[in-house]
Amino acid sequence: MLDSILSILITGAMISALYALIAIGFTMIFGVGGVLNLAHGALIMAGAYVFVSLSRDVIWESVALPRLLVFPIAVGAIGLASYGLYAGLVRYIEDNPVITFLATVVVATMTTEIALGLFGDQPYAYTVVSGQASIAGTSVSYNDLAGFVLSWIAIGLLWYYITQTDGGRSILAASMSERGAQLTGVDLHSVRTRTWLIAGGLAGLAGIFLGGDQAATPLMWLNPLALAFIIVVIGGIGSIKGSIVAAYLIGYTETLTVSMLGQSFRGILSLVILLVVLFLLPQGLYGREYVHE
Repeated sequence: MLDSILSILITGAMISALYALIAIGFTMIFGVGGVLNLAHGALIMAGAYVFVSLSRDVIWESVALPRLLVFPIAVGAIGLASYGLYAGLVRYIEDNPVITFLATVVVATMTTEIALGLFGDQPYAYTVVSGQASIAGTSVSYNDLAGFVLSWIAIGLLWYYITQTDGGRSILAASMSERGAQLTGVDLHSVRTRTWLIAGGLAGLAGIFLGGDQAATPLMWLNPLALAFIIVVIGGIGSIKGSIVAAYLIGYTETLTVSMLGQSFRGILSLVILLVVLFLLPQGLYGREYVHE
């Protein structure tokens, strides 16, 4: 009994950290620009494929770089892809939320089709860090452990940036009120481009470790993106703190459900929690921290 509880606690903590990364990026983009970015999911998948392509000779024969080198390249590439998506498309249509939403859906669909064309629909299994560790009698892969540690390093660095630097505070100010931020001299274009860059990097980081845990497939982003939406709504749209708390709530709920009922019921309790929160707390656990004007 104790072993099962410890296993659920440890496994839930690992996956919840990755869910938090995805949800934070999703909620940051919405908080700053009011954009529901469905392409965020495709970036998760792209992170996994960029990593596996460079670390194994998947596309180019005899091209296989060291994983320690590939990792920052992959994260940076996805961050730049997210930046490019904003700078090359979203910035020109973001005043129309419906058109922007549909455009991100199209980008996500196109990215999936490109992945299917390049890699096919077969899963690519890989690990970022090989090996196993034992924590309180529970076997944990180094891949999951590294994902947990690096996720929290990324969250900590982001929290420091948002609360302790001028650039981060400008993102926070724009999230609270665009009009107020402009009156204090904040460059909204710069804020939005940095937000999309950061969100893309977080998505890439999460995608690399999700792919290492579950294998990379063109459709691997659907479930994480759906969960990110649930997490953001439960935590409070625009709230980074709410996204972290809700990510752990959903992560542990999923882990417990799978442990007791099996994979078939994996998402059921998460949806129940979402409905309960929407009924009792329509603004989420932490409310709407920011007002988009």
